[in-house]
Amino acid sequence: MKFTFKKIILAIFLLYQFTISPLYADYPDTTVGVVDLNYILSEARAAKDAAEQIEKIVIQIEEEIKESDQSLIDEQNELVESQQIMAPAAFDEKRKEYEKKVQNYNVTRQEKLMSIDLLLADTRNNVLNALKPILEDLSNEKGITILLEKNSVLLNAENMDITDEALKILNKELPNIKVSLN
Repeated sequence: MKFTFKKIILAIFLLYQFTISPLYADYPDTTVGVVDLNYILSEARAAKDAAEQIEKIVIQIEEEIKESDQSLIDEQNELVESQQIMAPAAFDEKRKEYEKKVQNYNVTRQEKLMSIDLLLADTRNNVLNALKPILEDLSNEKGITILLEKNSVLLNAENMDITDEALKILNKELPNIKVSLN
């Protein structure tokens, strides 16, 4: 039996048509879009406004921490000075109270610092939650079936990027975010 090149090609084509091709028949045509989330998170009006509010909160917390640090240092100095005039049992009790106060202060300080991280995360989530329906609408409007984050894409055509359009809409729909420590 002699196979010719045409018969081999025909056999491969038929094999493809009957086995592989039907697997892809249910998938829609794919159109890819790109969005730069980091750019949006840094340039959105609401994100900038929130960053300014958070900066003021950070400064306030830093001032409170600085005052508390100084207060503890002053109290420690007083404790050291009083050691020579106090009875050992009374001094030991004062020292334990001071150590407990320092421990409580360290916990409070850590909670304040963590609250800043929570504010940042909450702000980011608010922007992303407002951005999601915008991206969905733009994707539907442009027929985009896959939307990729720009940082994970090596190369893309300029017309695939919907970042600027999304940012304009986001700035209209979410001009600011109220930030507070509760």
